[in-house]
Amino acid sequence: MAERQLTRNPLAAWTEIEGEIVVISPQDSVLHELNGTGSFVWRQVDGQRSAGDIAELMAGEFEVTPKQARADTDEFIAHLLENKLLKGDSEA
Repeated sequence: MAERQLTRNPLAAWTEIEGEIVVISPQDSVLHELNGTGSFVWRQVDGQRSAGDIAELMAGEFEVTPKQARADTDEFIAHLLENKLLKGDSEA
């Protein structure tokens, strides 16, 4: 089974400040300040990449094993999906 491709929620307002991403969730206007790693993940979400693709990029960018990069990426993406900041390709 292929992994779903991820996209940013088009209703989520976001900006980059001094290299880190700040996102406002559309349903409750909560401000989410992403750290350097979270900001890296956010930048990789382009509608073409899956969590696995992003984890591979993370392992190459940071001093982390591919296994740890995948676990961290999956956990963070689950948080973003839960907060409706990201959408999977199966979501409308």
